[in-house]
Amino acid sequence: MTEIDRRRVRAAEAALRAAEDDQRAGGWGDRDRREAVLGAERDLADARGEPWAEVIDLGVRWSPGAPLPHLVSDGSRAFVVCLADLPDPSWDGATTRVVSPDDATVDGIVVIELAGCDSVMIGGPNDEALGGHPLSGRGLAPYEAHEVHRSAWIEDRIAQNSVHPHHREDGFRQLRHLVLAFHDEMVEALCREARAETVYGTIGGVLDACSRAIVERRPFPTTDEHLQRPLD
Repeated sequence: MTEIDRRRVRAAEAALRAAEDDQRAGGWGDRDRREAVLGAERDLADARGEPWAEVIDLGVRWSPGAPLPHLVSDGSRAFVVCLADLPDPSWDGATTRVVSPDDATVDGIVVIELAGCDSVMIGGPNDEALGGHPLSGRGLAPYEAHEVHRSAWIEDRIAQNSVHPHHREDGFRQLRHLVLAFHDEMVEALCREARAETVYGTIGGVLDACSRAIVERRPFPTTDEHLQRPLD
């Protein structure tokens, strides 16, 4: 590390301490202060040459409470399906709705398609254990979609595949490491492309449409017998 690099690290460390002090003084619930801390975390990780997570906009929002994410994949293509975060004009602000994947109620459903997958997984940690994830303190935020820079997972996959007699790392370098943080689960994927949309339907119906799109090797339908019109 050069002296310029060391100065950059020291400056980033000081900026993070200042942002954390400001957050403590102003309250943990202040969104702007929280975003400032996350930004300072990313700057410090970048200065140190470490992996870090950047929040990205997929054009959809999933429910922060109980999104009920499901993953359907054949290994090279995947769909993540969950409940959307949409305003409910009939909600009285007091009652709690209990949701289940087998509900027959038509809801706003987020569909995220991951194409050109190398690896994809769903599981922990949940939002209460997010601090145990390797990207915690490096820009990882709850209930958000992220792209990971300097991904250790991509490096691991390159090392694993290096024993192949015809190994080439070019294709691995084109992968994107995405992290989708939900309330009780997390989806991580190495893929080339990601697209997302929100439709009306049931989780079961949308999952069936996604499964058939994979098996029949065709695009995800925006309307069929399981889906209502796309949301405006």
